[in-house]
Amino acid sequence: MESVKNKVFAPVKTAYQFMMSIVDKVAENIGISKYFARFMVSGAINTIFGYFAFAFFIFIGCGDFTAPLFANIAGTIFNFNTIGGMVFGDRSKKLFWRFCLVYTIVYIFQVVGLKIFAACGVENRYLSGFILTFPGALLSYYLNKKFVFKK
Repeated sequence: MESVKNKVFAPVKTAYQFMMSIVDKVAENIGISKYFARFMVSGAINTIFGYFAFAFFIFIGCGDFTAPLFANIAGTIFNFNTIGGMVFGDRSKKLFWRFCLVYTIVYIFQVVGLKIFAACGVENRYLSGFILTFPGALLSYYLNKKFVFKK
């Protein structure tokens, strides 16, 4: 069974390593941290996943509290693997609870942001959630870098 797994995932691993080497070279050429460049790539993947999870929960009738909650639970598990592995090279399970704490802070930021948008008359929760995605991502990067992966 192990050899089948290796045969299936070997091309994916090779493509991933090739993609990360390109990201690292681009980061070096433009003078930014390879961690930040990798975060941007994983952030694009995570943003797509997270926004569609949020939109799905809004679509099925969840409110301003539960839609971001469920999207954050799904996103936390998904993002731990992409940020931990792709960005910082560490998927150690011992870091998961600190990662969850970061995502709790990001969740609170999102809920407060949705309430502020609603109080300002922005009724479109899809748009509000989309706008909050970008500052939420920056907050996530900073907190993960400083308190979870310590790079």
